[in-house]
Amino acid sequence: MNTTLIFSIVPKLLPAFMLAIVALIGLLLQKKPFGDVIRGTVKTLVGVVILLLSVDILSAVISPIATLFSKIYSVESTVQIADWGAFLGKFGVEIVLVMVLGFFVNLVLARVTKLKYVFLTGHILFWYAFTMVGALADGGKITGVPLIIIGGILLGVFVTVMPALTAPVVKKLIGSDDFIIGHSTNFLSWISALVGKWLGDPSKSMEDIELPKGWEWIKEMVISTSLIMFLLYLVFGFIAGLTWAAEQFTGGTVWLWFLWIIFQGVQFGAGLVMLLTGVRMMLGEIVPAFHGIALKIVPNGVPALDCPMIFPYGTTSLTIGFLIAMIAQLITLVVFGLVGYQFVLVPMVVAAFFDAGPGAILANKTGGRRGVVLAMIVSGIVMVCLQAFGMIFVQNTAAGFVQAFGGNDVGLMSIIFGGISRLLGF
Repeated sequence: MNTTLIFSIVPKLLPAFMLAIVALIGLLLQKKPFGDVIRGTVKTLVGVVILLLSVDILSAVISPIATLFSKIYSVESTVQIADWGAFLGKFGVEIVLVMVLGFFVNLVLARVTKLKYVFLTGHILFWYAFTMVGALADGGKITGVPLIIIGGILLGVFVTVMPALTAPVVKKLIGSDDFIIGHSTNFLSWISALVGKWLGDPSKSMEDIELPKGWEWIKEMVISTSLIMFLLYLVFGFIAGLTWAAEQFTGGTVWLWFLWIIFQGVQFGAGLVMLLTGVRMMLGEIVPAFHGIALKIVPNGVPALDCPMIFPYGTTSLTIGFLIAMIAQLITLVVFGLVGYQFVLVPMVVAAFFDAGPGAILANKTGGRRGVVLAMIVSGIVMVCLQAFGMIFVQNTAAGFVQAFGGNDVGLMSIIFGGISRLLGF
């Protein structure tokens, strides 16, 4: 099986075509005119593509920060972990079948239980299935049909239950039940919302920060996010060493490094604008279309969609929360390194933005500014713990993936299902 093909194409095709098909079926069930069906389907597809392209841009901008941190603080692993890319190639068929079965189990549960959440974030569903197979297969005793059946059922339960954690506060945030969040952020966002509720003050919103007139431009999302990203690169670059940073990213030319980090900041702001455009386009089509499916297949069903859907409801919280979570995460990484943890732990910059960031928006809703700050400190610590302990239970299969992207529901899945598998002797 072509590992590269699976890795590069399947996670990108799934969300686009999955949501486009949902829109198509929903519009057909509502007996909409042919022109409306075509328009709604195509606009949904285009919106998802814009969303995915913008996520790629944002990820490409923030990923090199992990490289800089690795130079600043490095530690040798005492334990060898398996190549997760090779695992993906070996178990590609099982992963896809677990994903499909899991989605059908989700539909059944959404129809017959009070949890009416239909998980429609295709690429997250794929990586959930990958992690589930990795957790169950790590001991080497669950294979073949049992692996597919057990993994599919557990995955279906997981993607039904996890969105329910954040559903109440998401509904409060957007003022309706048009959608909830179906993303690997759910556990972190749930914790963040609770921290905000218990320790924060919702009367003082992060979105209402007052600045002197000469500094009001900072509240512009594009400017603030671009500036923060530039400053992160600037500080980390100086700490890592300008000569080394230039060799890594600009062919050894130091002055070009400064131009490059300016461009990185601007590119991040542009990517965020693209992302919000895709969100609005997709949301305008998928929600009305989904109602047609809900009426026929899952009465009162609610679509669980990608986390950027809530970004427009708290861009300031997202930006500041990301920065605080990163700082808390880096400090926690140093602590794990100092105590001699057996695995190499790396900064999860992408997860800090797309998994901790949404939690900042929900924490602001439940606990205002203080809620955001405290929730992001907690999130930064929890992210590293999920990464560190999740790797233990998928050491022979997906540990490399958890190492890079596991400070979220993926790490939680590894701990829960890998732990259950080991307790049962699998």
